[in-house]
Amino acid sequence: MKYDASQIKLKNIPDLEQLEDGKCCRTYVYCFINPLPEQNLIDQIANSLEKRFTFSKEVYEIPEDVEICASIFIERLQDDEARVRVLTYQPEEDCVYIFGIYTLPRKIEEKFGIVQSIQGEQRETWIADKR
Repeated sequence: MKYDASQIKLKNIPDLEQLEDGKCCRTYVYCFINPLPEQNLIDQIANSLEKRFTFSKEVYEIPEDVEICASIFIERLQDDEARVRVLTYQPEEDCVYIFGIYTLPRKIEEKFGIVQSIQGEQRETWIADKR
């Protein structure tokens, strides 16, 4: 497969925020085509999106198994707009970063309907249609 510069998509990835309790997060703003459900249902869905990554001591030859958790918090800002926070412990591991910018947008779309934009950028910048 040949690549060229036209295939590169720059994304407006938010800065990593350092929190007081040894955690860090990235906050994204999503806009949707359809209205979002009420906040209590959004909270339940956000809890189901939490992602855990486990690194086995046998596979990675480390002293003990390591589990990294990415917690998702979603706040309904308007009928069709939400603030999505991906929270983890510092430092942000690559697996959490990749989850937040590649996997999570599609999962959110599966739960809430078609995403119109993320960080003010068109859906296609963040969510590639499977072909």
